[in-house]
Amino acid sequence: MKFSLLVVSLLSVVLGGSVIQANDVDEESTLTKMCLFYDSPAGHARSDPILNQVCPSDHVHTFYGPQNFHPNTNNEILRNTKPEHSSSPWVENQSLYWHPSIYEVIKENDETIYKRVSNLDTSPYYRWDSALPETVAFPSGFQMIAYSNQDNAEEGGETGNNLFVECCNMTNDEEDCTTTEGYPLIFPTQRCDVVGIGFAMPTCWNETAGIGDTGDPVNHVAYTTNGAVSGPCPTGYNKRIPQVQLFVRIPKYNGGTYQLADGSDLFHVDFMNGWADGKFEQILDECEPSGEVGYNPPCGCTEFLSENTAAAPAVCDSDVKEYILDEETEIVSILPRGTCAGTNLIEKSWEIDPPFAATCGNDNEDEDEDEDEDEDEDEDEDEDEDDSCEDDKKFRYKGKKKFSCDWVGENTDKRCEKMAGDVMLWKLCPLSCGECEGSEEEDEEDEEVEELSCEDDGNFRFKGSKKKDCDWVERKINRKGFGICKKKVNKDNERIKDFCMTTCEQC
Repeated sequence: MKFSLLVVSLLSVVLGGSVIQANDVDEESTLTKMCLFYDSPAGHARSDPILNQVCPSDHVHTFYGPQNFHPNTNNEILRNTKPEHSSSPWVENQSLYWHPSIYEVIKENDETIYKRVSNLDTSPYYRWDSALPETVAFPSGFQMIAYSNQDNAEEGGETGNNLFVECCNMTNDEEDCTTTEGYPLIFPTQRCDVVGIGFAMPTCWNETAGIGDTGDPVNHVAYTTNGAVSGPCPTGYNKRIPQVQLFVRIPKYNGGTYQLADGSDLFHVDFMNGWADGKFEQILDECEPSGEVGYNPPCGCTEFLSENTAAAPAVCDSDVKEYILDEETEIVSILPRGTCAGTNLIEKSWEIDPPFAATCGNDNEDEDEDEDEDEDEDEDEDEDEDDSCEDDKKFRYKGKKKFSCDWVGENTDKRCEKMAGDVMLWKLCPLSCGECEGSEEEDEEDEEVEELSCEDDGNFRFKGSKKKDCDWVERKINRKGFGICKKKVNKDNERIKDFCMTTCEQC
């Protein structure tokens, strides 16, 4: 909700059961936003560590963060999860987020097939108003569940509601989106380049009601009376916590019929705090707001975090079946349902580090000798190809059209070390991964140039489009993260970050 910047009233905080009054000034003028972009889920399972730690949950959930989503997990386990066992892009944040899995419903010959949507990425966005002194970091062990039909959830947020679904398509190099808001959740029936589901959680906390670990993970938190981040809190809610908005994306959305794993049109998000002790306190204290007005100011605060260069992909379904719950969840004719019903939970066999495979595929030991021979052949081929080092133009990771070498080059730290069968992607995409002769020298030259002059190139236009300058890049960063900066611009292997240095934070 927005108000004129001319309308200002003093902040007054009255404890002891009275309502906390927030500034009437546009709440977003002092809003800080931190954007954390996850390339993939951590996995999918009929598990809910908040509601039940001893048996299966009612329906399948999709998790983001640590691979420790066995029901028998807790805050300490999350915080101690090693980065290589987490899809989190930041070492200090091992929080676990989850929502009901999304299924495409396919009718074939009078038979209904439910196909789980697995090609997801997400952005947990954190927002808080730096003008409100009662905003605190999540306590150790804090957890909560938020539903899209809670009191005041239908106000505030990004679109005037804390839940929205958008269908976006690229038209004339511009993103054109149509949006539905609030409860009930409505999936688009038309094809979309990408579908986004955004849901923001409450920001008011009743400290005396605990941290959500006493059997009620819902009512210790509440939305502000107007649904906005910094609106007035209901009576009895004396503290504020940063807003967690989980934004889930489905690329190449087919259209047709989709539904949640529980069959309802009520969306919910679960959150278990896994932030390193003291880190969020530091961010609240030291990260300054941009000063820009709006619910979506520029992303910031990640300078206080350490990048996870070994983030894990989603846990293989075969590992879920072996170590958590032996049931099919990817393609089914009947959705798995029922709390503590159906397949028995497999007792957890590890303490901190899960025993899951690093990649999914056929790990056949009988193929070792063939692999050795293939490696020798690859070395010979590499020597022959030194004079013409280029990407395999036909390569598509996992057979998906968009996962070409250009896609690999957008996130070289994470993707070049992935496997396609028994071949690492840097061998298939040497140019995109910087493996070609001379690329290291070019990097050194780039660093020298940056030291001399680090600023945005006012003449830069991505692919020659007048609209795609560094300001366009900044908008893309605010929406989807810094991956855009790694896109190649020309045959010289220069990337957007080489032209939009300030915007891409290369200085």
